[in-house]
Amino acid sequence: MGLRLFSSSTADAPVILPFVPNPDPKDFLILKSEQIGKYLVVKVKYPGCTNYEGIKILVYRGVSLDKLILQNSLDPHFAANPNYISPIARFVPTDQGWKMAKKLCKLI
Repeated sequence: MGLRLFSSSTADAPVILPFVPNPDPKDFLILKSEQIGKYLVVKVKYPGCTNYEGIKILVYRGVSLDKLILQNSLDPHFAANPNYISPIARFVPTDQGWKMAKKLCKLI
């Protein structure tokens, strides 16, 4: 079973990707973090997730690392629930992605 993604170009054929499990919000490890003013950048590993080796770079606004960890759940997906701390941005989990996340926090 796979996920079918369609390109916006009519010249491209649909791409079939293997099933990739979603990250388990209760099973995570924070590998690195940096507070930049009112923004927090975190590099998180989700052991059960296989895309990008389960690593995500997330940006949060108005939260400290301590408060984020106390939530005991860290879903990398965007959410509108006011009772849940949701990321405001996500970046590719590379050195360049980390630099871009930090640059965003310094610009806004």
